[in-house]
Amino acid sequence: MAEEAAQPQLGKEGLACILMQVMYAAKKLRAQRDRLLQLRRRLQQRDGDAAVLQEVASGLHKVCLEGLKACNGYITSGLLVTDEHGARDSFSISAFAAIPDDQLYGVLHSQWLPPRPATQPDAFARMESALYAVSLAQEHHVPRCIELLVGVRPPLVKAKPLGSVAGYADDPVQGVNEHLAKNGFPDPEPPTAAAAAAQANVSVDPDQALTYLHRACSLASLALKHIDVAVAAISGWLDPEEVAETSEWVADMSEDESD
Repeated sequence: MAEEAAQPQLGKEGLACILMQVMYAAKKLRAQRDRLLQLRRRLQQRDGDAAVLQEVASGLHKVCLEGLKACNGYITSGLLVTDEHGARDSFSISAFAAIPDDQLYGVLHSQWLPPRPATQPDAFARMESALYAVSLAQEHHVPRCIELLVGVRPPLVKAKPLGSVAGYADDPVQGVNEHLAKNGFPDPEPPTAAAAAAQANVSVDPDQALTYLHRACSLASLALKHIDVAVAAISGWLDPEEVAETSEWVADMSEDESD
């Protein structure tokens, strides 16, 4: 009990700021998961049509470049808030970063987390696991699928969190709101020469591509499950009126965005 009491706890302002980020992530991620499932069905029904491979690869590139990158950025921004409050060490599993991509898939699916987070670290752990799942799909499985469909691996695009909200209102929620409305997310760094050189002479294998797409769909579903649990838990620690306002704000800001 003493150990739990010693863990840094975020106040309502910090939690509200995180809630907004994970609500954005949930909305965006649900759309990307659904799109991945659509593309998987299309690939399964290809009937030897080479044009379908190009169509699916193009759709996957958009999911990776626009959708999963944004999901990654939202979750990362929420986790940065826990960093700023000194709470990251209470839930973070740094060993995940050292696990090879092909092994991390199984580790993430076998990870046990409390079904209903009772503490802030439990909820934040869900966010971190969602981030690893999204990143694995974005940086490994979807690009590998594209490579096996068209013979060219797209350049690696890593998401960046929102920058500092210094200079905005002292209220962190309002500050992030203003920053999002004004700046959105920064552009990814350009691909390195080494990444471009690695694209040559890759064999096209639609069946193997489908295997990677199966895994990408599974990772997106897993990440969405984690995020939904985190949203429910954090919402329970805030005033219902504030949760409703945040939900409405996220919905309004997302109306004109393309998923």
